[in-house]
Amino acid sequence: MKKINSIIVLMSLILAVSCKSYTEDLNTDPNNFGSAPAELIVGQAQLGWMQLATSNAARYAGIFMNHFTGEDRQYVTVNQYSTTAADYDDTWDDAYVDGIAQARLTQKLATEAGNTKLTGIAQIAEAAIFGEMTALFGDIPYTEAVDINNFPTPAYDSQASVLSGIQTLLDQAITNIGNSSASLYAGNRMSSSATWAEIAYSLKARYYLIAKDYPNALINARKGIKSPAGSLVTLHTTSSDTENLYFQFTVDERDGYLGATDSHLSKLLNGTTPRVINTPGDAARYAKYFDTNGSLLILNVSNTGYFAETASMNLISYQEVKLIEAEAANRTGDAGDVAAFNAVRSFLATEYNASFPPTASASGSAALLMEILEEKYITLVGELQPFHDVRRTNNMLNIPPKTGTTIPQRFIYPQIEVDTNPNVPSPLPTLFDKTPIN
Repeated sequence: MKKINSIIVLMSLILAVSCKSYTEDLNTDPNNFGSAPAELIVGQAQLGWMQLATSNAARYAGIFMNHFTGEDRQYVTVNQYSTTAADYDDTWDDAYVDGIAQARLTQKLATEAGNTKLTGIAQIAEAAIFGEMTALFGDIPYTEAVDINNFPTPAYDSQASVLSGIQTLLDQAITNIGNSSASLYAGNRMSSSATWAEIAYSLKARYYLIAKDYPNALINARKGIKSPAGSLVTLHTTSSDTENLYFQFTVDERDGYLGATDSHLSKLLNGTTPRVINTPGDAARYAKYFDTNGSLLILNVSNTGYFAETASMNLISYQEVKLIEAEAANRTGDAGDVAAFNAVRSFLATEYNASFPPTASASGSAALLMEILEEKYITLVGELQPFHDVRRTNNMLNIPPKTGTTIPQRFIYPQIEVDTNPNVPSPLPTLFDKTPIN
């Protein structure tokens, strides 16, 4: 695990160089940024968001829901659903110290300077990080979070209230950002042709879906990202510490730990396990996702692979938003479910230059719902959202657990929180206790 001092990160932002670190465990003290311009601090908040969405948390979720396989050393125990509280320390730090604290400091300084657009962009980053954290952990510190002077041991807010709070935060962000392009203050960290408002509406759809508020998920999905180019993605280079985080982990840091041997995802794509919708194009997708190393199936980190050194990862994508629209429409009796689902299939056909036939299932049918959920499980590889879906739907797809009879239902509270915050929920939930919303 690599460390980088926050001063170096700040200087990199100031000099506008390309080699910003995306590595594990950014050692960030928010107090160091007290006199820095808000325009620079927002980059650190966005790096925290990127770290949470595509690093250790995403790898654990991928193993838990049988996208990936823990092949060696510590990851063998993760593959057996045996983790300790200390395993989640980094995720908590990435979110609260590297992300949320920087987002809130950005908002404070931007508001004082009258820069409402920057305030809104920082609010979006904060909402996304809180959204993922409450989806993963359940009840978390929210209203008293990252205010150590007033709340050294912050109270835990209910999962439902956090999900409600981030909707309010995103509404405020939409008001603040107006019609600003998502390229504004994105630096060389992320890219999208959408507006920041479309990104915010897309996130609102995501977290309404997680809250099982399907009518509002549908309304907001239709205001969200409109095209594949609008997907908000991470940017990476070949410079040290700026590579794709899956590439960094599997090539630079822990070679052999993470693969996909005998994973459920690999079996769906290679035809060993039949899909609910016929998809000849999965052969091309399988080759993009995976590669072989002897008898092992590994992530494809070649220059043309899905997890290549410079490959972008989705923070929120067109295909996710259309699949949210499809599911929410299906569940609410809206006839747009078929068109939204087929839009994703058409995108995939173009993306892989292969056959992804449209659905033959009827609007509103249970068969179509299964096709939507399965497509999302496969398409959003390497992301957290399929893990949220598996738990939200009580594993409707019947994804086989790695061991035992149940897929993990949450991340457990980290040791740093157990040791220092008396407000941590008691008794401590286990990996297999459902979060309150589920």
